[in-house]
Amino acid sequence: MNHGGKPDEYLMAQVAQGERECLGLLVRRYASPLLTFLVRMMGDQHRAEELFQEVFLAVWKHRKQYTFPKPFKSWLFTIAANRCRADFRSAKPQPLPISALETSVKASNGPAPDDALLGQETAQQVAAAVALLPPQQRTVVVLRIWNGLSYAEIAVATGRAEGTVRSHMHHALAALRTSLAALA
Repeated sequence: MNHGGKPDEYLMAQVAQGERECLGLLVRRYASPLLTFLVRMMGDQHRAEELFQEVFLAVWKHRKQYTFPKPFKSWLFTIAANRCRADFRSAKPQPLPISALETSVKASNGPAPDDALLGQETAQQVAAAVALLPPQQRTVVVLRIWNGLSYAEIAVATGRAEGTVRSHMHHALAALRTSLAALA
């Protein structure tokens, strides 16, 4: 049975009924955005990969709690954000390494080398500034900018009011402007 073109919510409804094949499709669909989110949040590729597995294990384990047609993306990132928060609480605070947030610049068919170098330097500066944000602000920035979630979806994912999410984004952007202005 081919479910490849079906919406996420349909697939999750099938997963809730025990369809493992549909879970595999969701894992493949969200592998990149979810892992990117986790790496940006945790700053550690290996820990992010472990959390990725934990998130999808939780999706399977709590599949009966999913109510169709609740947006799957928000539900998934809620689980991921909760896993990150739990990990932050249980671990010793460590600075987020800049390398976890860096964006690589592709050389082939890309910008001129000096533009690429400038772009890479800018990406490193932004990554360093994002790494300094408190976890709740970093969560909002990563979900909004890199994962494209709406404020309403982020509110659901973080368990906060939409106004609080917008406030976190406002304060995060102000902090980023201050950090980046100091470098200019």
